[in-house]
Amino acid sequence: MIELKNISKTYPGEKTPAVDNLSLKVEKGEICVLVGPSGCGKTTTLKMINRLIEPSSGKIFINGKDAIKQNPNELRQDIGYVIQDIGLFPHMTVAENIATVPKLKDWEQSKIDQRVDELLNLIGLDPENTKDNYPAQLSGGQKQRIGVARAMAVDPPIMLMDEPFAAVDPITRTQLQNEFLSLQKKIQKTICFVTHDIDEAIKMGDKIAILNQGKLVQYDTPENILFNPKNEFVEDFVGPDRSLKVLNLLKVNEIMKENIPTATTDSSAEEVLEKINVSRQSYILIIDKEEKLVGYVNKERIKNNNKDKNWKDNIKFSQVISSDASLIDALTRLIQNNQSILPVTSDENNLIGIVRLEDIQDRIADSYQAEAELEEPEVV
Repeated sequence: MIELKNISKTYPGEKTPAVDNLSLKVEKGEICVLVGPSGCGKTTTLKMINRLIEPSSGKIFINGKDAIKQNPNELRQDIGYVIQDIGLFPHMTVAENIATVPKLKDWEQSKIDQRVDELLNLIGLDPENTKDNYPAQLSGGQKQRIGVARAMAVDPPIMLMDEPFAAVDPITRTQLQNEFLSLQKKIQKTICFVTHDIDEAIKMGDKIAILNQGKLVQYDTPENILFNPKNEFVEDFVGPDRSLKVLNLLKVNEIMKENIPTATTDSSAEEVLEKINVSRQSYILIIDKEEKLVGYVNKERIKNNNKDKNWKDNIKFSQVISSDASLIDALTRLIQNNQSILPVTSDENNLIGIVRLEDIQDRIADSYQAEAELEEPEVV
């Protein structure tokens, strides 16, 4: 748990505080996102939590203890920290980077080696193929994952993340966001997360702190930030497309269709065509005997090649999405790939359902209706 009480920071020679009398509390296991325009004090606030910047006044409590009274080096060793440009040491291997804090805490080498492998598996990288590489040999997305792993090395209860996904391309960024939210379900860290992007804040945060000119303007849930903005500044910062932004709060599993028609790879062409006809679709999803998705096959392609006994040559790859991805991710993927449906798969690629474009469009329409009702003037 993190609690800030009347925290202020005024830099020497400056009359206006960078952070002005800020108070907020982050409960255990929550992600608190600090968001606002450039220069609003969000990164300064983050750095005051682990005392990279010392506050001018106020109190900071970490798990009930006064952080100002603690040794700053010991305090930082128990707080994971991920920065925007990642900051991996270029002369160290992946394993050595991850082991930085464990070595400072005098862990035995066998324990360090075990933890490195454990973390690499956790973030979806193969230890044998990754741990001896240097940062220059990694992609941007891999570097970000290693940065997160390094921050988690000694299993700190608290993590600070300063625009951790800002330096990668939009597709990788979305993937990293989803992976981190999935990871957070397992690790349940208390997290302060800085971003300048309100869409990212809505997607990532359990609570959002909107800052402006060093002051806390609104500290609330994403839902209330969207539909109950405290003032005109918050309303303008959120922007006019609240009905689309609400898709960041909704998950694929809330609207996906289950028990969908499928055919298996050991079916005959005639059996596949029959199942397509019964389903009244122009295609059908194909799974193997273990119910893992193989792709989809189109009715016309099978009919036009009915002399070809190997109908499986007509199976096409399909983009997929996970059940805990946001609807905005699903909508983006559908539009990018010109699809009307997306198969929903488990981590093991088992088919568990589909999400349809028309169902997302219905949710958008419902959001527009709700937004219109909120904005209707009261009749006196």
